[in-house]
Amino acid sequence: MRGFSLIEMIAAFLVFAIGIGVLMRILATSMHSARESSQYTTAALWAQSRLDIVGIGAPIEAGQSSGNFDDNYHWELNIQQVDPSSVDPSPRQPMAGGMQNQGMQQRQVSAANAGNAGGITVTPFDIYQVDLTVLWGDHDGSRPHSAHFSTLRVMNPDPNNAQSANPQMTRSGAGQ
Repeated sequence: MRGFSLIEMIAAFLVFAIGIGVLMRILATSMHSARESSQYTTAALWAQSRLDIVGIGAPIEAGQSSGNFDDNYHWELNIQQVDPSSVDPSPRQPMAGGMQNQGMQQRQVSAANAGNAGGITVTPFDIYQVDLTVLWGDHDGSRPHSAHFSTLRVMNPDPNNAQSANPQMTRSGAGQ
């Protein structure tokens, strides 16, 4: 019936203050994580929209470009042509246990004639590696952030450009 003593009140208030402090720190951390997640999602959506238009309406050309999505998000695009002959698959490994057929010969298939039994002409194609970096932050006092996106694009070469249409033909034609 005496009530609480001063020491008990101070101890209860101290436990309450520590609990509220921990909860506030957890809340601040979760809000910061949600904000960063939102920024990365926005960057991914901007990147998807930028990568979707590469090669649409105009042929892909190797090189670098950059620009702004809005006041906060900037992009840097780097396009490099990839040599299709460098994409050859590795030779097939013999089967384990020595059970390979002695009469069968191993045949290497290159990317240029993969799936071609020799009856069809294979149209050459150009492969491009498209790298996009989206940058944001740093102007409003926050630390700079970036996200990198990479994809491959395949284009039929321009038939009017003899060098990209048939590289073997231009090399052999130059020596004649």
